[in-house]
This record gives sequence, structure tokens and C-alpha cells, in this order.
Amino acid sequence: MIGLHLMLDGVMRAPVTKELVDSILRELPGRIGMKIIAGPVVVEGNPCNPGWTGFVVIDKSHIAIHTFTEGNRISIDVYSCQPFDADEVERYLNEKIALTRVNKRVVNRSEA
Repeated sequence: MIGLHLMLDGVMRAPVTKELVDSILRELPGRIGMKIIAGPVVVEGNPCNPGWTGFVVIDKSHIAIHTFTEGNRISIDVYSCQPFDADEVERYLNEKIALTRVNKRVVNRSEA
């Protein structure tokens, strides 16, 4: 295995703020045994696609969050070359964000 990729797509009960996205990106790496190398960076979407997008570079790869105001949708990617507990990520996110629906995919990435 060269990496574990967790993808969560869901619907939130209410929109999130820039501060909440930033907080998640600062706290989540430590919860899964990773160290922040750069970031987080959180930016606002453009008028035709409003929401927040943020990312943080971690010692083994990255975490990215994309929110969409329309429909209160969210997409989260956690990718690392180091194993991590995908269920812990989901538990943590459910503590921070009220998700009403979620589609979770976990992919073991390997060399071709």
C-alpha cells in the first residue's frame, strides 16, 4: 500500500463557517497521528459556486474540505501514505458538523 484515501461526501444540517473549516483542518491531523507541514488555507468560493474550500498539507500528504452553500453539501478528502483510522475521522467530523447524510469511501492506493 502506498496510501489510504478517505472520501466523505455528505449533506450538512446547516452551512459551516470559515472558522469551523479552519478549526477542523487544524485539529484533525493530530486526531489521526499526523503533523501539519503547511496551512491550513481556507478560501471562499466564487458567487456562482458559494461555499468554503480549505486544505492542509500534512507530513504524509493532505486533507481537503469543500463545502457548497447550495444544498448544504460537503466533500472531504483525507489522503496519507501512512495508515490512519478512517472511522475516527468520521466520528470526529460527526462531532464537529451535523451531517444528515454521508457517503463514505475508503481506497487503499497501491503501486501499479
